[in-house]
Amino acid sequence: MKKVQFLVAILLVSLSGFAQETIKLKIKENKVPCVGVAPMECLQVKEGSNKDWTFFYDSIEGFEYEPSFTYKLKVEKTKKSGNLPADASAYNYKLKKVISKKKAKTSKVSQTTNLDIFNKKLVLTELNGQKISKGSIYFELNDSDKTVSGKSGINRFNSSFEFKNNELIIKPGMSTLMAGDPKSMELENEFSNAIQSPFKVIQIGNEVKFINVKTNKVEMIFNIPTTNDIWTFIDGKEWKLFMLENVGKDFGNASIQFNVTENKVSGNNGCNRFFGNYKTTSDEIIFDSLGTTRMACKDEESKETERKMMHYLNNSTLRFDVAEQTLNFYKDDKLVMMFGLQF
Repeated sequence: MKKVQFLVAILLVSLSGFAQETIKLKIKENKVPCVGVAPMECLQVKEGSNKDWTFFYDSIEGFEYEPSFTYKLKVEKTKKSGNLPADASAYNYKLKKVISKKKAKTSKVSQTTNLDIFNKKLVLTELNGQKISKGSIYFELNDSDKTVSGKSGINRFNSSFEFKNNELIIKPGMSTLMAGDPKSMELENEFSNAIQSPFKVIQIGNEVKFINVKTNKVEMIFNIPTTNDIWTFIDGKEWKLFMLENVGKDFGNASIQFNVTENKVSGNNGCNRFFGNYKTTSDEIIFDSLGTTRMACKDEESKETERKMMHYLNNSTLRFDVAEQTLNFYKDDKLVMMFGLQF
């Protein structure tokens, strides 16, 4: 009997070892927009000896990411067992060791030009002489690491750029591969082809013109949204929660709505209605004097949604932005809640 038990123990150890391996990951200094179950922000990683950066849609247990630092990690990768949802990851990741953590080098781009276009959202308003009104094409030039991230219409993309002598070159990068309606796909293809050209950049107030170096024609015009523009768009609309702490799903009635004239906020936290005040400066928001109804939660998931959502709304300063039809809230540079426009 002891011999049988010993053999079973060896077999179990062997099976668990087969499903588990230790890998090395390189982590880039910035996250980029990506699409998993829902739009989110992903780490960029290189696994082992891979040369190309790829999106990392999962979390690493025990790893605290800090922007502007590059990492080399030793990570335990374990295959999950059982029947998994089609959109779920097949692996769990757990930090074993931080091999290195280094501050990324900072580019001097914004210090060597009078343009005020870096680290700001540029929204396409005109392409090859045609007005673009949807606001579905936009990107941001990050001058700390010379990266570009944004949306080309249907798909999200990220790459890198060079800026010399007032001339901008956006290099080929990575993109998601989602399909859309024919008109949207045609617009996306036109933009994707146009953005590959070298451009001279001229800024007048919040309007930014991209002039093709070869043809000397204004090929694209972008707008940098102001705080007033953003709040005019947010005001009065119902925004439905679809991502909470990097988990994207249907959160039932959970939603938020703003009355900009009165600086009032209201909504549903999954179980109860909430209401209160808010104040904002630039891209930060503080909620104040929040109250809720007192109905009991019907299930544990709704109760957990309520707990987490109110944790971020109560006495907390959050950073926010709007990306096309999503309203996003960040805590300490970590994306914690995403709301989609409810039609």
